[in-house]
Amino acid sequence: MASPVPIQQTNSITLAGQSVSPGVAYGRVFLSMEGLEAIGTRRLEDHEVEAELARVDSVARAARVSLVHQRDQLGEHFTPDQRRIFDTHLTMLEDPTIEADLRSRIVDDRLSFESALKDMLEVYERLFEVVESANLRNKLSDMRDIALRLLRFSRPPSERVRDQDRKGGILVVRELSLSDLTEALDNGITGLIAEQGSLSSHGAILTRAAGIPAVIGVGEIEGRLRSGVHVLVDGDNGLVLVEPEPETVQVAQGRAPEGGFETLGPAALADGTSIQLEAAVAAPSEAKQVRSLGIRTIGMYRTELPVMQRQGRPREDSLSVLYGQVVHAVEEVCYRLPDLTSASEISNLYPLAEPNPLCGVRGVRLLLKCPDLLSLQLRALLRATAGKVVKVAVPFVIDAEEMRAVRLAADNAREELRLEGVEVSHPVELGVVFETPASTLLGRELLQVADFALIGLDTLAESLLMADRRSHEEQVLRGLQSPHPVVLRAVRKLVSLAEGLGKDIGVYGESLVQPGFAQLLIGVGVRRFAVRPAILRQSHEMLAAMDSDLCERVAEQACRTSTASDLEAILPQSWVEPLPQD
Repeated sequence: MASPVPIQQTNSITLAGQSVSPGVAYGRVFLSMEGLEAIGTRRLEDHEVEAELARVDSVARAARVSLVHQRDQLGEHFTPDQRRIFDTHLTMLEDPTIEADLRSRIVDDRLSFESALKDMLEVYERLFEVVESANLRNKLSDMRDIALRLLRFSRPPSERVRDQDRKGGILVVRELSLSDLTEALDNGITGLIAEQGSLSSHGAILTRAAGIPAVIGVGEIEGRLRSGVHVLVDGDNGLVLVEPEPETVQVAQGRAPEGGFETLGPAALADGTSIQLEAAVAAPSEAKQVRSLGIRTIGMYRTELPVMQRQGRPREDSLSVLYGQVVHAVEEVCYRLPDLTSASEISNLYPLAEPNPLCGVRGVRLLLKCPDLLSLQLRALLRATAGKVVKVAVPFVIDAEEMRAVRLAADNAREELRLEGVEVSHPVELGVVFETPASTLLGRELLQVADFALIGLDTLAESLLMADRRSHEEQVLRGLQSPHPVVLRAVRKLVSLAEGLGKDIGVYGESLVQPGFAQLLIGVGVRRFAVRPAILRQSHEMLAAMDSDLCERVAEQACRTSTASDLEAILPQSWVEPLPQD
Protein backbone atom coordinates (compact mmCIF):
# COMPACT_ATOMS: atom_id res chain seq x y z
CA MET A 1 0.00 0.00 0.00
CA ALA A 2 2.96 2.29 0.12
CA SER A 3 3.25 2.33 -3.64
CA PRO A 4 1.53 4.96 -5.78
CA VAL A 5 1.35 2.58 -8.73
CA PRO A 6 -2.34 1.75 -9.19
CA ILE A 7 -2.21 -1.22 -11.54
CA GLN A 8 0.71 -3.50 -12.18
CA GLN A 9 2.20 -2.62 -15.54
CA THR A 10 5.14 -3.77 -17.62
CA ASN A 11 5.35 -1.45 -20.63
CA SER A 12 2.81 1.23 -19.90
CA ILE A 13 2.78 4.72 -18.48
CA THR A 14 0.08 5.96 -16.13
CA LEU A 15 -1.29 9.50 -16.23
CA ALA A 16 -3.10 10.81 -13.16
CA GLY A 17 -6.03 13.22 -13.09
CA GLN A 18 -9.41 13.61 -11.38
CA SER A 19 -12.35 11.27 -11.70
CA VAL A 20 -15.37 12.95 -13.32
CA SER A 21 -17.50 9.94 -14.12
CA PRO A 22 -16.84 6.40 -12.86
CA GLY A 23 -16.40 3.30 -14.91
CA VAL A 24 -13.72 1.81 -17.14
CA ALA A 25 -13.30 2.36 -20.89
CA TYR A 26 -10.66 1.00 -23.24
CA GLY A 27 -10.15 2.09 -26.82
CA ARG A 28 -8.23 4.01 -29.45
CA VAL A 29 -7.41 7.68 -28.84
CA PHE A 30 -8.95 10.43 -30.96
CA LEU A 31 -7.35 13.81 -30.25
CA SER A 32 -9.58 16.89 -30.41
CA MET A 33 -7.29 19.57 -28.99
CA GLU A 34 -8.42 22.49 -31.10
CA GLY A 35 -8.59 25.87 -29.42
CA LEU A 36 -8.42 29.58 -29.96
CA GLU A 37 -4.79 29.85 -28.87
CA ALA A 38 -3.41 29.08 -32.33
CA ILE A 39 -5.49 31.78 -34.05
CA GLY A 40 -3.41 34.72 -35.17
CA THR A 41 -4.53 38.28 -35.77
CA ARG A 42 -5.83 38.84 -39.30
CA ARG A 43 -6.90 42.31 -40.36
CA LEU A 44 -9.59 42.85 -42.97
CA GLU A 45 -9.53 45.10 -45.98
CA ASP A 46 -12.41 47.59 -46.05
CA HIS A 47 -14.19 45.70 -48.81
CA GLU A 48 -14.12 42.47 -46.76
CA VAL A 49 -16.07 43.78 -43.74
CA GLU A 50 -19.59 43.20 -45.08
CA ALA A 51 -18.84 39.63 -46.08
CA GLU A 52 -17.33 38.97 -42.64
CA LEU A 53 -20.47 40.31 -40.92
CA ALA A 54 -22.53 37.96 -43.08
CA ARG A 55 -20.33 35.12 -41.88
CA VAL A 56 -21.26 36.02 -38.28
CA ASP A 57 -24.93 35.50 -39.09
CA SER A 58 -24.34 32.28 -41.02
CA VAL A 59 -22.03 30.72 -38.43
CA ALA A 60 -24.25 31.65 -35.46
CA ARG A 61 -27.30 30.21 -37.23
CA ALA A 62 -25.53 26.91 -37.97
CA ALA A 63 -24.27 26.65 -34.39
CA ARG A 64 -27.79 27.23 -33.01
CA VAL A 65 -29.34 24.63 -35.32
CA SER A 66 -26.69 22.10 -34.28
CA LEU A 67 -27.23 22.75 -30.57
CA VAL A 68 -31.03 22.46 -30.83
CA HIS A 69 -30.66 19.22 -32.76
CA GLN A 70 -28.32 17.77 -30.13
CA ARG A 71 -30.60 18.85 -27.29
CA ASP A 72 -33.57 17.12 -28.91
CA GLN A 73 -31.70 14.00 -30.01
CA LEU A 74 -29.76 13.42 -26.79
CA GLY A 75 -32.35 14.62 -24.28
CA GLU A 76 -33.14 11.11 -23.04
CA HIS A 77 -29.75 10.99 -21.32
CA PHE A 78 -30.56 13.89 -19.01
CA THR A 79 -33.03 15.19 -16.45
CA PRO A 80 -35.10 18.33 -17.20
CA ASP A 81 -32.69 20.43 -15.12
CA GLN A 82 -29.72 19.07 -17.04
CA ARG A 83 -31.41 19.67 -20.39
CA ARG A 84 -31.73 23.32 -19.42
CA ILE A 85 -27.94 23.59 -19.72
CA PHE A 86 -28.47 23.31 -23.47
CA ASP A 87 -30.91 26.22 -23.22
CA THR A 88 -28.29 28.24 -21.33
CA HIS A 89 -25.88 27.76 -24.21
CA LEU A 90 -28.58 28.70 -26.71
CA THR A 91 -29.25 31.88 -24.76
CA MET A 92 -25.56 32.76 -24.90
CA LEU A 93 -25.49 32.09 -28.65
CA GLU A 94 -28.43 34.48 -29.07
CA ASP A 95 -27.17 37.11 -26.62
CA PRO A 96 -27.34 40.48 -28.46
CA THR A 97 -24.58 41.93 -26.28
CA ILE A 98 -22.12 39.21 -27.26
CA GLU A 99 -23.13 39.51 -30.92
CA ALA A 100 -22.73 43.30 -30.83
CA ASP A 101 -19.32 42.94 -29.19
CA LEU A 102 -18.19 40.52 -31.90
CA ARG A 103 -19.51 42.72 -34.70
CA SER A 104 -17.87 45.86 -33.33
CA ARG A 105 -14.46 44.19 -33.37
CA ILE A 106 -15.01 43.29 -37.02
CA VAL A 107 -16.25 46.76 -38.00
CA ASP A 108 -14.12 48.99 -35.78
CA ASP A 109 -10.92 46.96 -35.47
CA ARG A 110 -11.14 45.30 -38.89
CA LEU A 111 -10.58 41.87 -37.30
CA SER A 112 -11.54 38.66 -39.04
CA PHE A 113 -14.33 36.60 -37.48
CA GLU A 114 -11.86 34.16 -35.87
CA SER A 115 -9.56 36.90 -34.59
CA ALA A 116 -12.50 38.86 -33.18
CA LEU A 117 -13.80 35.76 -31.44
CA LYS A 118 -10.43 35.10 -29.83
CA ASP A 119 -10.00 38.76 -28.82
CA MET A 120 -13.46 38.93 -27.26
CA LEU A 121 -12.96 35.72 -25.24
CA GLU A 122 -9.58 36.90 -23.93
CA VAL A 123 -11.24 40.07 -22.59
CA TYR A 124 -13.91 38.03 -20.79
CA GLU A 125 -11.24 35.74 -19.35
CA ARG A 126 -9.37 38.71 -17.88
CA LEU A 127 -12.59 40.13 -16.42
CA PHE A 128 -13.67 36.84 -14.85
CA GLU A 129 -10.24 36.18 -13.35
CA VAL A 130 -10.65 39.29 -11.18
CA VAL A 131 -13.54 37.68 -9.25
CA GLU A 132 -12.94 34.21 -7.78
CA SER A 133 -16.34 32.56 -8.11
CA ALA A 134 -17.39 29.03 -9.07
CA ASN A 135 -20.37 30.41 -10.96
CA LEU A 136 -18.21 32.78 -12.99
CA ARG A 137 -15.67 30.03 -13.70
CA ASN A 138 -18.49 27.86 -15.03
CA LYS A 139 -19.85 30.75 -17.11
CA LEU A 140 -16.39 31.31 -18.58
CA SER A 141 -16.17 27.59 -19.37
CA ASP A 142 -19.54 27.85 -21.13
CA MET A 143 -18.34 30.86 -23.10
CA ARG A 144 -15.20 29.00 -24.22
CA ASP A 145 -17.43 26.14 -25.30
CA ILE A 146 -19.65 28.50 -27.30
CA ALA A 147 -16.57 30.11 -28.88
CA LEU A 148 -15.21 26.70 -29.95
CA ARG A 149 -18.60 25.74 -31.36
CA LEU A 150 -18.64 28.93 -33.42
CA LEU A 151 -15.05 28.33 -34.50
CA ARG A 152 -15.93 24.85 -35.78
CA PHE A 153 -18.82 26.18 -37.85
CA SER A 154 -16.70 29.02 -39.22
CA ARG A 155 -14.72 26.52 -41.26
CA PRO A 156 -15.77 25.35 -44.72
CA PRO A 157 -17.92 22.19 -44.64
CA SER A 158 -15.12 20.18 -46.22
CA GLU A 159 -12.87 20.93 -43.23
CA ARG A 160 -15.59 20.07 -40.73
CA VAL A 161 -15.97 16.49 -41.90
CA ARG A 162 -14.60 14.22 -39.22
CA ASP A 163 -13.72 10.57 -39.21
CA GLN A 164 -17.10 9.04 -38.43
CA ASP A 165 -15.65 5.67 -37.41
CA ARG A 166 -15.04 6.65 -33.80
CA LYS A 167 -17.30 4.09 -32.17
CA GLY A 168 -15.65 2.58 -29.11
CA GLY A 169 -12.89 5.20 -29.10
CA ILE A 170 -11.56 7.55 -26.41
CA LEU A 171 -11.94 11.28 -27.06
CA VAL A 172 -9.11 13.47 -25.74
CA VAL A 173 -9.86 17.21 -25.35
CA ARG A 174 -8.42 20.31 -23.72
CA GLU A 175 -11.36 21.06 -21.43
CA LEU A 176 -14.43 18.86 -20.97
CA SER A 177 -17.35 20.79 -22.43
CA LEU A 178 -20.93 20.29 -23.54
CA SER A 179 -19.91 20.22 -27.21
CA ASP A 180 -17.28 17.55 -26.46
CA LEU A 181 -19.86 15.42 -24.68
CA THR A 182 -22.42 15.72 -27.46
CA GLU A 183 -19.75 14.79 -29.99
CA ALA A 184 -18.91 11.75 -27.88
CA LEU A 185 -22.55 10.67 -27.67
CA ASP A 186 -23.09 11.26 -31.39
CA ASN A 187 -20.06 9.17 -32.39
CA GLY A 188 -20.23 6.27 -29.93
CA ILE A 189 -17.24 7.39 -27.89
CA THR A 190 -16.84 5.24 -24.77
CA GLY A 191 -14.48 7.37 -22.66
CA LEU A 192 -13.30 10.97 -22.25
CA ILE A 193 -9.96 12.48 -21.17
CA ALA A 194 -9.47 16.22 -20.61
CA GLU A 195 -6.25 18.13 -20.09
CA GLN A 196 -7.97 20.54 -17.72
CA GLY A 197 -11.41 21.40 -16.34
CA SER A 198 -13.60 21.59 -13.25
CA LEU A 199 -15.63 18.87 -11.55
CA SER A 200 -18.49 21.35 -11.22
CA SER A 201 -18.54 22.49 -14.87
CA HIS A 202 -21.61 21.84 -16.96
CA GLY A 203 -19.60 19.49 -19.16
CA ALA A 204 -18.58 17.42 -16.14
CA ILE A 205 -22.12 17.34 -14.72
CA LEU A 206 -23.64 16.12 -17.98
CA THR A 207 -20.84 13.60 -18.53
CA ARG A 208 -21.63 12.02 -15.16
CA ALA A 209 -25.31 11.98 -16.07
CA ALA A 210 -24.56 10.32 -19.42
CA GLY A 211 -22.49 7.66 -17.64
CA ILE A 212 -19.38 7.96 -19.85
CA PRO A 213 -16.16 7.15 -17.93
CA ALA A 214 -14.10 10.34 -17.81
CA VAL A 215 -10.93 11.79 -16.28
CA ILE A 216 -9.99 15.49 -16.24
CA GLY A 217 -6.94 17.45 -15.11
CA VAL A 218 -4.47 15.05 -16.71
CA GLY A 219 -2.05 17.89 -17.42
CA GLU A 220 0.06 18.39 -20.52
CA ILE A 221 -1.41 15.85 -22.95
CA GLU A 222 0.30 16.85 -26.19
CA GLY A 223 3.45 14.81 -26.50
CA ARG A 224 2.17 12.20 -24.05
CA LEU A 225 -0.84 10.97 -26.03
CA ARG A 226 -1.26 10.71 -29.76
CA SER A 227 -4.10 9.64 -32.01
CA GLY A 228 -4.27 5.89 -32.57
CA VAL A 229 -2.68 4.68 -29.32
CA HIS A 230 -4.83 2.58 -27.02
CA VAL A 231 -5.61 3.74 -23.49
CA LEU A 232 -7.56 2.52 -20.49
CA VAL A 233 -9.66 5.24 -18.85
CA ASP A 234 -10.09 4.40 -15.16
CA GLY A 235 -12.92 6.78 -14.27
CA ASP A 236 -13.22 5.28 -10.80
CA ASN A 237 -9.75 6.34 -9.74
CA GLY A 238 -8.94 9.24 -12.08
CA LEU A 239 -6.22 7.40 -14.03
CA VAL A 240 -5.28 6.90 -17.68
CA LEU A 241 -3.12 3.91 -18.65
CA VAL A 242 -1.36 4.22 -22.00
CA GLU A 243 -1.00 0.97 -24.01
CA PRO A 244 -1.84 -1.25 -21.03
CA GLU A 245 -1.20 -4.97 -21.04
CA PRO A 246 -4.20 -7.15 -22.10
CA GLU A 247 -4.35 -8.71 -18.62
CA THR A 248 -4.56 -5.25 -17.05
CA VAL A 249 -7.49 -4.33 -19.30
CA GLN A 250 -9.30 -7.56 -18.55
CA VAL A 251 -8.88 -7.22 -14.79
CA ALA A 252 -9.98 -3.57 -14.85
CA GLN A 253 -13.09 -4.55 -16.80
CA GLY A 254 -13.88 -7.23 -14.25
CA ARG A 255 -12.96 -10.16 -16.54
CA ALA A 256 -10.40 -12.80 -15.75
CA PRO A 257 -7.49 -12.89 -18.19
CA GLU A 258 -6.98 -15.96 -20.34
CA GLY A 259 -5.92 -18.76 -18.07
CA GLY A 260 -7.45 -16.97 -15.10
CA PHE A 261 -5.59 -15.43 -12.21
CA GLU A 262 -4.97 -16.35 -8.62
CA THR A 263 -7.51 -14.89 -6.22
CA LEU A 264 -6.30 -13.19 -3.07
CA GLY A 265 -6.29 -15.10 0.18
CA PRO A 266 -6.78 -13.54 3.64
CA ALA A 267 -4.45 -10.59 4.10
CA ALA A 268 -1.75 -10.85 6.76
CA LEU A 269 1.58 -9.31 7.77
CA ALA A 270 4.85 -11.20 7.54
CA ASP A 271 4.45 -12.48 11.12
CA GLY A 272 0.92 -13.77 10.44
CA THR A 273 -0.93 -10.83 12.01
CA SER A 274 -4.37 -10.78 10.38
CA ILE A 275 -5.37 -7.69 8.39
CA GLN A 276 -8.83 -6.87 7.04
CA LEU A 277 -8.20 -5.80 3.45
CA GLU A 278 -11.44 -4.46 1.98
CA ALA A 279 -12.48 -2.55 -1.13
CA ALA A 280 -13.52 1.08 -1.55
CA VAL A 281 -15.85 1.31 -4.56
CA ALA A 282 -18.53 3.50 -6.14
CA ALA A 283 -20.42 1.25 -8.56
CA PRO A 284 -21.84 -2.31 -8.75
CA SER A 285 -19.39 -3.10 -11.57
CA GLU A 286 -16.52 -2.41 -9.18
CA ALA A 287 -18.10 -4.67 -6.58
CA LYS A 288 -18.12 -7.52 -9.11
CA GLN A 289 -14.55 -6.70 -10.05
CA VAL A 290 -13.25 -7.00 -6.47
CA ARG A 291 -15.22 -10.20 -5.96
CA SER A 292 -13.29 -11.71 -8.87
CA LEU A 293 -10.10 -10.87 -6.95
CA GLY A 294 -11.31 -12.78 -3.92
CA ILE A 295 -12.30 -9.74 -1.84
CA ARG A 296 -15.64 -10.34 -0.14
CA THR A 297 -16.04 -7.13 1.90
CA ILE A 298 -16.61 -3.58 0.70
CA GLY A 299 -15.36 -1.35 3.47
CA MET A 300 -16.70 1.84 1.90
CA TYR A 301 -19.25 2.25 -0.89
CA ARG A 302 -19.68 5.84 -2.11
CA THR A 303 -23.32 6.73 -2.75
CA GLU A 304 -22.94 10.19 -4.36
CA LEU A 305 -23.07 9.18 -8.01
CA PRO A 306 -26.81 8.41 -8.44
CA VAL A 307 -27.68 11.58 -6.53
CA MET A 308 -25.51 13.64 -8.88
CA GLN A 309 -26.76 11.84 -11.98
CA ARG A 310 -30.37 12.63 -11.04
CA GLN A 311 -29.54 16.19 -9.94
CA GLY A 312 -30.54 15.53 -6.32
CA ARG A 313 -33.71 13.60 -7.18
CA PRO A 314 -32.83 9.89 -7.29
CA ARG A 315 -35.72 7.44 -7.23
CA GLU A 316 -36.04 5.13 -4.25
CA ASP A 317 -36.86 2.08 -6.39
CA SER A 318 -33.82 2.64 -8.61
CA LEU A 319 -31.53 3.17 -5.63
CA SER A 320 -32.81 0.02 -3.96
CA VAL A 321 -32.09 -2.02 -7.09
CA LEU A 322 -28.61 -0.50 -7.47
CA TYR A 323 -27.68 -1.07 -3.83
CA GLY A 324 -29.11 -4.58 -4.04
CA GLN A 325 -26.70 -5.41 -6.86
CA VAL A 326 -23.82 -4.54 -4.54
CA VAL A 327 -25.29 -6.58 -1.68
CA HIS A 328 -25.50 -9.65 -3.90
CA ALA A 329 -21.97 -9.21 -5.26
CA VAL A 330 -20.15 -9.51 -1.92
CA GLU A 331 -20.70 -10.74 1.63
CA GLU A 332 -20.59 -7.43 3.51
CA VAL A 333 -20.95 -3.77 2.52
CA CYS A 334 -20.58 -0.49 4.38
CA TYR A 335 -22.41 2.32 2.58
CA ARG A 336 -21.21 5.86 3.13
CA LEU A 337 -24.11 8.31 2.92
CA PRO A 338 -23.71 10.97 0.17
CA ASP A 339 -20.95 13.49 0.84
CA LEU A 340 -21.92 16.33 -1.50
CA THR A 341 -20.92 19.99 -1.59
CA SER A 342 -22.38 23.02 -3.34
CA ALA A 343 -19.64 22.63 -5.98
CA SER A 344 -21.86 19.87 -7.42
CA GLU A 345 -24.25 22.64 -8.56
CA ILE A 346 -27.36 20.59 -7.79
CA SER A 347 -29.83 23.45 -7.81
CA ASN A 348 -32.61 21.91 -5.73
CA LEU A 349 -30.12 21.01 -2.97
CA TYR A 350 -27.99 24.16 -3.27
CA PRO A 351 -30.10 27.09 -4.50
CA LEU A 352 -27.30 29.50 -3.58
CA ALA A 353 -23.58 29.25 -4.24
CA GLU A 354 -21.27 29.06 -1.23
CA PRO A 355 -17.96 30.94 -0.96
CA ASN A 356 -16.19 27.85 0.45
CA PRO A 357 -18.04 24.63 -0.49
CA LEU A 358 -15.58 22.34 1.33
CA CYS A 359 -16.47 23.98 4.64
CA GLY A 360 -20.12 24.61 3.87
CA VAL A 361 -23.30 22.56 3.77
CA ARG A 362 -21.84 19.15 3.00
CA GLY A 363 -22.05 15.55 4.21
CA VAL A 364 -24.31 15.12 7.21
CA ARG A 365 -25.10 18.84 7.28
CA LEU A 366 -26.82 18.57 3.90
CA LEU A 367 -28.60 15.35 4.87
CA LEU A 368 -30.05 16.93 8.01
CA LYS A 369 -30.98 20.07 6.09
CA CYS A 370 -32.70 17.90 3.43
CA PRO A 371 -34.37 15.17 5.52
CA ASP A 372 -36.21 13.76 2.49
CA LEU A 373 -32.88 12.91 0.86
CA LEU A 374 -31.64 11.25 4.06
CA SER A 375 -34.87 9.27 4.43
CA LEU A 376 -34.76 8.19 0.80
CA GLN A 377 -31.20 6.89 1.15
CA LEU A 378 -31.96 5.01 4.35
CA ARG A 379 -35.17 3.46 2.97
CA ALA A 380 -33.40 2.35 -0.21
CA LEU A 381 -30.59 0.76 1.80
CA LEU A 382 -32.97 -1.02 4.14
CA ARG A 383 -34.96 -2.40 1.22
CA ALA A 384 -31.83 -3.48 -0.64
CA THR A 385 -30.28 -5.31 2.30
CA ALA A 386 -33.35 -7.29 3.40
CA GLY A 387 -32.22 -10.07 5.72
CA LYS A 388 -28.80 -8.54 6.35
CA VAL A 389 -27.38 -5.98 8.73
CA VAL A 390 -27.23 -2.51 7.17
CA LYS A 391 -23.92 -0.73 7.75
CA VAL A 392 -24.13 3.01 7.10
CA ALA A 393 -21.27 5.49 7.57
CA VAL A 394 -22.06 9.16 8.21
CA PRO A 395 -19.68 11.66 6.52
CA PHE A 396 -18.34 14.99 7.75
CA VAL A 397 -19.54 14.60 11.33
CA ILE A 398 -18.78 17.34 13.87
CA ASP A 399 -20.41 16.13 17.08
CA ALA A 400 -22.65 13.47 18.64
CA GLU A 401 -25.85 15.44 18.05
CA GLU A 402 -25.57 14.81 14.31
CA MET A 403 -25.11 11.07 14.85
CA ARG A 404 -28.19 10.94 17.09
CA ALA A 405 -30.23 12.76 14.46
CA VAL A 406 -29.21 10.28 11.76
CA ARG A 407 -29.96 7.33 14.05
CA LEU A 408 -33.44 8.74 14.69
CA ALA A 409 -33.97 9.07 10.94
CA ALA A 410 -32.82 5.45 10.46
CA ASP A 411 -35.23 4.22 13.14
CA ASN A 412 -38.09 6.17 11.53
CA ALA A 413 -37.29 4.81 8.06
CA ARG A 414 -37.18 1.28 9.42
CA GLU A 415 -40.52 1.70 11.17
CA GLU A 416 -42.11 3.17 8.03
CA LEU A 417 -41.01 0.19 5.98
CA ARG A 418 -42.20 -2.26 8.64
CA LEU A 419 -45.68 -0.70 8.50
CA GLU A 420 -45.56 -0.98 4.71
CA GLY A 421 -44.95 -4.72 5.02
CA VAL A 422 -41.24 -4.71 4.18
CA GLU A 423 -39.07 -7.20 6.07
CA VAL A 424 -36.74 -5.05 8.18
CA SER A 425 -35.85 -7.26 11.11
CA HIS A 426 -32.19 -6.51 10.49
CA PRO A 427 -30.71 -3.60 12.47
CA VAL A 428 -29.03 -0.46 11.16
CA GLU A 429 -25.42 -0.07 12.27
CA LEU A 430 -24.25 3.53 12.15
CA GLY A 431 -20.62 4.45 11.75
CA VAL A 432 -18.94 7.81 12.21
CA VAL A 433 -16.49 9.04 9.58
CA PHE A 434 -13.63 10.89 11.25
CA GLU A 435 -12.47 13.60 8.84
CA THR A 436 -12.82 16.89 10.73
CA PRO A 437 -10.72 18.33 13.58
CA ALA A 438 -13.86 18.59 15.75
CA SER A 439 -14.73 14.91 15.34
CA THR A 440 -11.14 13.94 16.15
CA LEU A 441 -11.15 15.99 19.35
CA LEU A 442 -14.54 14.50 20.29
CA GLY A 443 -13.47 11.00 19.32
CA ARG A 444 -14.54 9.29 22.55
CA GLU A 445 -17.98 10.90 22.59
CA LEU A 446 -18.63 10.04 18.93
CA LEU A 447 -17.45 6.46 19.28
CA GLN A 448 -19.81 6.04 22.22
CA VAL A 449 -22.84 6.85 20.03
CA ALA A 450 -21.58 4.95 16.95
CA ASP A 451 -21.43 1.23 16.17
CA PHE A 452 -18.17 1.48 14.21
CA ALA A 453 -15.90 4.10 12.66
CA LEU A 454 -14.02 4.98 9.50
CA ILE A 455 -11.17 7.45 9.12
CA GLY A 456 -11.24 9.46 5.88
CA LEU A 457 -7.50 10.05 5.62
CA ASP A 458 -7.60 12.53 2.74
CA THR A 459 -10.19 14.92 4.16
CA LEU A 460 -8.80 14.60 7.66
CA ALA A 461 -5.30 15.53 6.46
CA GLU A 462 -6.65 18.50 4.49
CA SER A 463 -8.60 19.84 7.45
CA LEU A 464 -5.83 19.29 10.02
CA LEU A 465 -3.20 20.87 7.79
CA MET A 466 -5.53 23.52 6.31
CA ALA A 467 -4.44 22.48 2.81
CA ASP A 468 -6.43 21.97 -0.39
CA ARG A 469 -5.33 19.16 -2.72
CA ARG A 470 -6.57 21.21 -5.69
CA SER A 471 -3.99 23.91 -5.01
CA HIS A 472 -1.22 24.50 -7.53
CA GLU A 473 1.15 25.79 -4.85
CA GLU A 474 3.91 23.40 -3.77
CA GLN A 475 3.99 25.02 -0.33
CA VAL A 476 0.33 24.08 0.20
CA LEU A 477 0.65 20.57 -1.20
CA ARG A 478 3.87 19.66 0.60
CA GLY A 479 2.15 18.52 3.78
CA LEU A 480 -0.28 16.34 1.82
CA GLN A 481 2.31 14.56 -0.32
CA SER A 482 3.99 12.70 2.51
CA PRO A 483 2.98 11.50 5.99
CA HIS A 484 2.66 14.30 8.53
CA PRO A 485 3.03 13.78 12.32
CA VAL A 486 -0.23 15.56 13.15
CA VAL A 487 -2.25 13.20 10.94
CA LEU A 488 -0.46 10.14 12.33
CA ARG A 489 -1.07 11.28 15.92
CA ALA A 490 -4.77 11.83 15.20
CA VAL A 491 -5.11 8.34 13.73
CA ARG A 492 -3.25 6.80 16.69
CA LYS A 493 -5.59 8.54 19.13
CA LEU A 494 -8.73 7.38 17.32
CA VAL A 495 -7.50 3.79 16.97
CA SER A 496 -6.65 3.69 20.67
CA LEU A 497 -10.07 5.05 21.65
CA ALA A 498 -11.86 2.57 19.38
CA GLU A 499 -9.90 -0.34 20.82
CA GLY A 500 -10.71 0.75 24.36
CA LEU A 501 -14.42 0.99 23.56
CA GLY A 502 -14.50 -2.24 21.58
CA LYS A 503 -15.48 -0.54 18.29
CA ASP A 504 -14.23 -1.53 14.83
CA ILE A 505 -12.31 1.22 13.02
CA GLY A 506 -10.86 1.30 9.51
CA VAL A 507 -9.20 3.76 7.17
CA TYR A 508 -9.64 4.74 3.52
CA GLY A 509 -8.21 7.38 1.19
CA GLU A 510 -5.57 8.03 -1.43
CA SER A 511 -3.12 8.96 1.35
CA LEU A 512 -2.63 5.24 1.80
CA VAL A 513 -0.32 5.20 -1.21
CA GLN A 514 2.11 7.74 0.22
CA PRO A 515 5.51 6.10 0.71
CA GLY A 516 5.73 4.71 4.23
CA PHE A 517 2.25 5.76 5.37
CA ALA A 518 0.71 2.27 5.25
CA GLN A 519 3.53 0.92 7.44
CA LEU A 520 3.07 3.80 9.89
CA LEU A 521 -0.66 3.10 10.08
CA ILE A 522 0.08 -0.55 10.85
CA GLY A 523 2.48 0.71 13.52
CA VAL A 524 -0.20 2.78 15.29
CA GLY A 525 -2.63 -0.11 15.31
CA VAL A 526 -4.72 0.13 12.12
CA ARG A 527 -5.80 -3.34 11.04
CA ARG A 528 -8.59 -2.52 8.59
CA PHE A 529 -7.99 -0.89 5.19
CA ALA A 530 -10.51 -0.02 2.46
CA VAL A 531 -8.58 0.21 -0.80
CA ARG A 532 -9.67 1.10 -4.34
CA PRO A 533 -9.83 -1.92 -6.68
CA ALA A 534 -6.82 -0.93 -8.79
CA ILE A 535 -4.35 -1.43 -5.93
CA LEU A 536 -5.90 -4.34 -4.03
CA ARG A 537 -3.46 -6.92 -5.36
CA GLN A 538 -0.42 -4.72 -4.73
CA SER A 539 -1.73 -3.86 -1.27
CA HIS A 540 -2.10 -7.54 -0.43
CA GLU A 541 1.50 -8.23 -1.50
CA MET A 542 2.93 -5.26 0.40
CA LEU A 543 1.11 -6.13 3.61
CA ALA A 544 2.61 -9.62 3.44
CA ALA A 545 6.09 -8.08 3.39
CA MET A 546 5.58 -5.78 6.40
CA ASP A 547 7.25 -6.48 9.73
CA SER A 548 4.86 -5.50 12.52
CA ASP A 549 7.63 -4.96 15.11
CA LEU A 550 9.52 -2.61 12.79
CA CYS A 551 6.29 -0.78 11.92
CA GLU A 552 5.51 -0.23 15.60
CA ARG A 553 9.03 0.97 16.48
CA VAL A 554 9.18 3.46 13.62
CA ALA A 555 5.63 4.68 14.22
CA GLU A 556 6.44 5.36 17.87
CA GLN A 557 9.38 7.55 16.81
CA ALA A 558 7.31 9.19 14.04
CA CYS A 559 4.62 10.26 16.49
CA ARG A 560 7.27 12.12 18.49
CA THR A 561 8.39 14.19 15.50
CA SER A 562 6.90 17.61 14.79
CA THR A 563 7.49 18.15 11.08
CA ALA A 564 7.00 16.12 7.90
CA SER A 565 10.72 16.42 7.15
CA ASP A 566 11.70 15.03 10.56
CA LEU A 567 9.24 12.17 10.11
CA GLU A 568 10.51 11.33 6.63
CA ALA A 569 14.09 11.27 7.90
CA ILE A 570 13.42 8.34 10.24
CA LEU A 571 11.62 6.14 7.68
CA PRO A 572 13.57 3.07 6.55
CA GLN A 573 14.90 3.50 3.02
CA SER A 574 13.00 0.44 1.82
CA TRP A 575 9.72 2.19 2.71
CA VAL A 576 10.35 5.25 0.59
CA GLU A 577 12.22 3.85 -2.40
CA PRO A 578 10.13 4.30 -5.57
CA LEU A 579 9.34 1.24 -7.61
CA PRO A 580 11.46 0.86 -10.76
CA GLN A 581 9.88 2.57 -13.78
CA ASP A 582 9.63 0.78 -17.12
